[in-house]
Amino acid sequence: MGDLLLLIPTLKALRGNLPQAKISVLVGHRCAPILEMCSAVDEVISVDRVSMRDGSKLAALGEIFRLAENIRRRGFDLVLDLHSFRETNLLTWYSGAPMRLGLKRTRAAFLSFCFNMDPVIEDKTQHVCSVFLASLKALGLNAGEPDCRLDLPIPDQEFARLFFEQNPMTSGARLVGMYLGASSPGRRWPLEKFSQLAKLLSRETNINSVLFWGPREQAVARQIEEAFPPSFRTLVAGSLPLRQMASLMSHCDLLISNDTGPMHLGPAVGVPTLGLFSLALPEHYNPLGPFSHFIKKASIDEIEVKEVHRMAAEMLGLT
Repeated sequence: MGDLLLLIPTLKALRGNLPQAKISVLVGHRCAPILEMCSAVDEVISVDRVSMRDGSKLAALGEIFRLAENIRRRGFDLVLDLHSFRETNLLTWYSGAPMRLGLKRTRAAFLSFCFNMDPVIEDKTQHVCSVFLASLKALGLNAGEPDCRLDLPIPDQEFARLFFEQNPMTSGARLVGMYLGASSPGRRWPLEKFSQLAKLLSRETNINSVLFWGPREQAVARQIEEAFPPSFRTLVAGSLPLRQMASLMSHCDLLISNDTGPMHLGPAVGVPTLGLFSLALPEHYNPLGPFSHFIKKASIDEIEVKEVHRMAAEMLGLT
């Protein structure tokens, strides 16, 4: 999800250079709603990679064959492979597009015969967004300044309206979103520290915290009631479909998130975002946007509550 959200500036720049082009994007089905919200994309081709991986091998082969034929039949003029797995390399080659350009990732397989242009080389000292934008420079197009906003009316605003109606204490309040989950324990700021942060914020004038997590993070859900008592002024959004999560996040004044894909949803809906980093390179993955920031320590446990609170207060204009 993170890479896909960080691809949006490239898609928007591509649209700016080629306003009459039809831009189609092939994406895993779980992240397809992101691109369905992106104004630069004409068509989203959704693929259920999970069912291909976990289901019948014979059925998966049939699906792969149908997908490959579908892509080839469309007669694309240009194919960009910016995910660059072996299978996407081969699909790029099989597309038969006269221009085929790929990203050569650090320490990953790259099937050079699948492309007819010099690859874009991943540079870990640059932001992922800049690496993706380099593909446009390789095509002789103007990359411009990175713009990570989705630029569409955020869907499911009716869901957000009902959510806040059911939580009347939010009326007139400032909202701080907190994304509590992450793909690995080394990226998860301890729940008790998020709780202490919510407690500190609740002491500020009319600030409520909105809690988010992902579909595979049931352990977080089980601890929420004990970790965040009502006096901490927290609202539980929990695990939501992407459109509904985007809708709620768009109402926040600030998002504080572990280093994980949904962190980048904050900037995409125009919300200043504070990322908490440990394992990854923040220079490569930090949240975009002129008002976003990050904190990094060697271990996620080393990030202190008072440090996050101080940065949050500054980003909210409380200091």
